[in-house]
Amino acid sequence: MVGDGAHCRTHTPFNVGAAAQPILSSLFCLLFSAVTASAETRNVKIMMDWIIQGTHAPFFVAQDKGYFKAEGISVDAIDAGKGATNVAVSVAGGVYQFGWVDLPSMIRFNAQNPASPLVAVYMSFDESPLAVITRKNAGIRKPADLDGKKLAGGPGTAVHDTISILLKAANAEHVKINWVAVQPQLFGPMLKRGEVDGTGGFTNSNIPAALELGFTLDDLFIIKYSDFGADMYGLALVTTKKFADENPGTVRGVVKALNQGTKDTVASPQKALEILKARDPMMKPDIEKVRLDIALGLTNTPYVAQNGLSSVTPEKLNKTIDAMVTAYQLPVRPDPATVYTDRFLPSPAERIPPRSMN
Repeated sequence: MVGDGAHCRTHTPFNVGAAAQPILSSLFCLLFSAVTASAETRNVKIMMDWIIQGTHAPFFVAQDKGYFKAEGISVDAIDAGKGATNVAVSVAGGVYQFGWVDLPSMIRFNAQNPASPLVAVYMSFDESPLAVITRKNAGIRKPADLDGKKLAGGPGTAVHDTISILLKAANAEHVKINWVAVQPQLFGPMLKRGEVDGTGGFTNSNIPAALELGFTLDDLFIIKYSDFGADMYGLALVTTKKFADENPGTVRGVVKALNQGTKDTVASPQKALEILKARDPMMKPDIEKVRLDIALGLTNTPYVAQNGLSSVTPEKLNKTIDAMVTAYQLPVRPDPATVYTDRFLPSPAERIPPRSMN
């Protein structure tokens, strides 16, 4: 591929003596690589999945420590998003070159927008953050216990649209949930007032939101999709297939920087939070610590600790794809190669996460 040295050969484009050929060939390859690299887009913008929070620390650590710059990349913005669909549309439309989107949502987006497909180039969350968050005194301990219960959510919310994945995996497809369709900002208050038995969504968002309302962790019981067989991938760095094909060096550099930022965050979550705090003095360190700890639990799983960050298995990728095809009745099952690629990753050794220092 252009920019990867694919067109460099062991011969020179003109007739020279045999002794000079190796030297001139090397100079030609260096010149070719420099020209193709300079032709790539080096100024990029990245959109997060939601408002900037502790979950996003790896990006800001990478920026603060100059990891993007070291790869010759200028990150002009790391901006807040407004949910997976908003981010996907912004990246597909070229407003942002990269976005952080949960993989199931990206699969659905591609099915609905085949003309501008996205591809995941780095898997941040090895485990899905999807969960049902309940009041412990509601007595809900497993998916089957949700039968007849009231959950805040409705069509268009993550938990409503994917609950069938959890129920199928847990052999609880008979369950009938009483959905209370309200805006997401009302989920927590309704749970607090006892108007619903639970809410749903991402653990790294909903649990800290509940804590801010006065709940303690002991007040809550979490039914994680991944605990009941719905083992899917979560948040991933995505770009368009077109951008990846035309800017392989840039994609590789952004991935490498994010990988290092992730490793540093795993090694020292407290230092990562200090970087975020410097950016946003109004940040609540205690709440964001809980949020980051949850996110790192989804990132640095036992499998990742052994095999490295963004170590995607064909089995789990296929499982994620199949779950989305079934849940949303997608007309075509996407080829796994169009969903995720490992061609921009650093070496496996560079992706082994360190031990936490705090």
